[in-house]
Amino acid sequence: MSPRRRATRAEIGYGAFLSYSGDRDRTVLPLIQNAIEKLPRPWYRFPRMRIFLDYSGVSIGPELWGKIVAGLSRSKWLVVVASPEAARSEWVDREIEWWLANRSPESIMLVLSAGTLVWDEAAGDWDRHRSTALPPRLFGVFASEPVYKTVKWREGADGISHPDIDAIAIGIAAVIRGVSETDIKSEGYQQTKRNLRWANTAIGALVTLLVLALIAALVARVQSNRAEQQARIATARLLASVADTKTTTDARAALLLAVAAYRLDPSPRHHAALLRANLASPAVARYVAAPADVTALESSADGETVVAGLADGQVVTWAPGEPAPTSVAHLPGAIRSLAVAADGRTVLATDGAATTLWRDGAGRRDFDAPDERGAEVVAVSESGKVGAVHRIRTDAAGISNGVVDIIDVPSGQVRMSHPTGRSMKSMVFTDDGVLRLLDTGGSVRQVSLRDGAAVDLSPLDTDSVCGKGQAVGELSADGSSFACAVLPGLPVPVFRLRQAPEAPRPETGYVGVPMPRRTAAAALSRTGSVAAVPSEDGGLYVAPVAGEITPREPPPLITGSAVDFDRALLRFRGSSETQLVSASGALITLWDLAQRDRLAKSIPVPIVKGCNDCPPSLSLSPDGRTAVITGKNKASDEFSLNSDVVVIQQLGADSSRRHVIPGLDGIPVWRPDGTLLAIAAHPDSGYDRRVSADRPRTEMPFEVAVLSSPPPQVRVRAAAVPESTDIAVSLDGSGRAYLHNLATGGIDSEFIPLGGAIGSGMISDAAIDANGETLVMRDDDHISVYDLSGQRNTRDIDGKDVQAMAFAGQHLLIGREENIEIWDRTGSSRERTIPFRATRGATAQVAAAGDATVVVARDGANYMTLFAADGTNLGELEPDSVWHVTPAVALSADGRYLVTMNPGPAFSGGVDGTLIERDISPEGLIQAACAHADADLTDSEWDALIGIGRPAQARCPQQGQEYR
Repeated sequence: MSPRRRATRAEIGYGAFLSYSGDRDRTVLPLIQNAIEKLPRPWYRFPRMRIFLDYSGVSIGPELWGKIVAGLSRSKWLVVVASPEAARSEWVDREIEWWLANRSPESIMLVLSAGTLVWDEAAGDWDRHRSTALPPRLFGVFASEPVYKTVKWREGADGISHPDIDAIAIGIAAVIRGVSETDIKSEGYQQTKRNLRWANTAIGALVTLLVLALIAALVARVQSNRAEQQARIATARLLASVADTKTTTDARAALLLAVAAYRLDPSPRHHAALLRANLASPAVARYVAAPADVTALESSADGETVVAGLADGQVVTWAPGEPAPTSVAHLPGAIRSLAVAADGRTVLATDGAATTLWRDGAGRRDFDAPDERGAEVVAVSESGKVGAVHRIRTDAAGISNGVVDIIDVPSGQVRMSHPTGRSMKSMVFTDDGVLRLLDTGGSVRQVSLRDGAAVDLSPLDTDSVCGKGQAVGELSADGSSFACAVLPGLPVPVFRLRQAPEAPRPETGYVGVPMPRRTAAAALSRTGSVAAVPSEDGGLYVAPVAGEITPREPPPLITGSAVDFDRALLRFRGSSETQLVSASGALITLWDLAQRDRLAKSIPVPIVKGCNDCPPSLSLSPDGRTAVITGKNKASDEFSLNSDVVVIQQLGADSSRRHVIPGLDGIPVWRPDGTLLAIAAHPDSGYDRRVSADRPRTEMPFEVAVLSSPPPQVRVRAAAVPESTDIAVSLDGSGRAYLHNLATGGIDSEFIPLGGAIGSGMISDAAIDANGETLVMRDDDHISVYDLSGQRNTRDIDGKDVQAMAFAGQHLLIGREENIEIWDRTGSSRERTIPFRATRGATAQVAAAGDATVVVARDGANYMTLFAADGTNLGELEPDSVWHVTPAVALSADGRYLVTMNPGPAFSGGVDGTLIERDISPEGLIQAACAHADADLTDSEWDALIGIGRPAQARCPQQGQEYR
């Protein structure tokens, strides 16, 4: 580096000192200073020179002149900015005077910013009269006229004059550096080019670094997302695993955990967990959460109201189907006993001290315990007009005496009191005038409210009917029976009451349930004919009360919800013998033993079993909302026994809409757009004749056409209605194809599809795709694929172990012994294979959604196995049929609905067949799970079940929220 350049570095001194005065120059000079210091240079070097300006070079503090002198002493040049203000400035003169005393006049540079400078050649000095801008101290200093720069002002685009800063800056810099202005400009141009190259290089480097940084950030983001996804999947698998372990003991937790698992990871694996949770514990119909733990539970006789007493003293009522219980009364202590009228509109409850009476529309009335007697048991007559409260007091000697107060419900007054001895277990009104009392020893007393007379109806003449140390249960709702809790391994005895004291003692009934460790008293149905017994292992047993001590078959354990084993919190719902209500903790569970599962929606359809080898046909409309069933008709006043029938049944909310076409049997097929339904008729089996084409009138939003049947003794094997033509195609069992005119349904032409491995007359199964373009036929060894439009065989497929085949949209399904194959529609390429071997007989039927994302296989025992597109086993459904008949199975085109048709028994007066619809889509399963669970898991329940942080998605979706 040259000495000249080093001398102007910032740490050594200044290139020039700017001396000036006036507001105008005070504004302009900082711009000139900045322009000089910023003249082109390598971007990585310090400025070539620094300019001293009191505006920026003098710091705050005392001794201003000393600081100015310090700036002058470190500067190489003095630049005097001449102006009328400078000519009048003492400071400018002092700065010039110091410079002349310490430097040479040749190092003074003049810049004219305003006023005039005039050189007098004759005098060899500045003209003192006309030089209005020159500071006085510069007169007589210069031996000859010096070169000076003038600040030029130009009008800008804004109409305001601006100084030419660059020209002055270059001029001053050229003098200081001792080079020409042209050299500085050229150097600036070259340096600018170099700087631009540096800048471009730097920009390129920065862009490269930015791209690398973005790639690194993207990789980090992908890795972070992948880590988060893996964490979600791991959590979802944990939830699904815990859900599986809870299906038999806590179906509510299983449902909610399965929902959480799928919402965290919507994969087929967790779709399967959702389906398993919804199908598990099918007897559980509904849950509802009470505000506190349940301590007493009853059901109204009409079954429409469940009443619960809670640990916090509340009394709540719940109508099954309502979203939550309603609080109707509140006592200070935990509810010990309660009773409800038959219509659920009158409730009597006690916490052991106070008693409350609530009547719908009349509010509540509270009663205190008189004479320090604690209330034990309450009762209400079915009409709700009469109530009873049993109170007891124990003296210092331990002797107990009690009383039953009979309350007139409308007035709230005590009508009479009846003295009792020991504690009461249960009280039941048989009508408004008779009350039966069951004490803790098993003795039964009947009290007449008309005259107060009491009679003994005890089943045995002993003080301990159930045996020493064995608990007595409660009276049945009609007051006819009560049960005992006995030793483990023994049947539960049920005692019938005598009708009168002198009447013979009824035979004892028994409930044969296995009780391995401890026993609990049974809850009896209204008439005492069926009993429900809680199990210490979870769940309950339900069995009829029979005369046999040892039943032929013990009842199965019904699971799905915890049942309080030690408290009487299990009741039959109303007069039903298949519906129950139980409680454990704050959870109330509604049970329905007749329920197939929580997904099944059943519709009775008049179809009966025709024969063991002639199941009904079932077809769903393209939108999945209409089912068509053909088969044998149930006997009725309109049709003869076991006659042929076609039933067109609406599904969903419009399931009451149905159309029946009697005297017709065949294969139902739809035009792909759903505008037309064709019935490819079988010959009339009763008359051994062909069925003619027909256009029956229906009230459905589509046309119906009956296609002419093949000759007698030959049944239709397959049919299709192409969307873009006016023809239909069918194939009979002899291998003959028919083209039907849809306008009439009649046969226009017929031919035999030949050329494949299958000859005519040997067809065991056939199918035609929905477009009517591809036909597949099979015998015991081969499958032939036939192009109907070109009327030629295209390929053959091995058919030795084929058990079922069907078209689904653009896919051909072939069920074999070891797997299910998914082919393209033409059978030219196999798309995938789902491993599956039926364990209960051969695969009898396969069906799939239109895109084959969901596949169902029905085996010989009518179990149905569902598969996802990737082959994941979604779950198995038990047979819906109870009559050991072959059902028909179908999936809607979108894979959402699984529909089965189960014929009824084939005898006069038999029940209808049943069409069952299930929503098996993830959205439908989540909606069903959340609806049946009633309320989501609380944070404390989550912690107890899982023990890890709860993700935000691990909850039931809110109304209107996406289920994923």
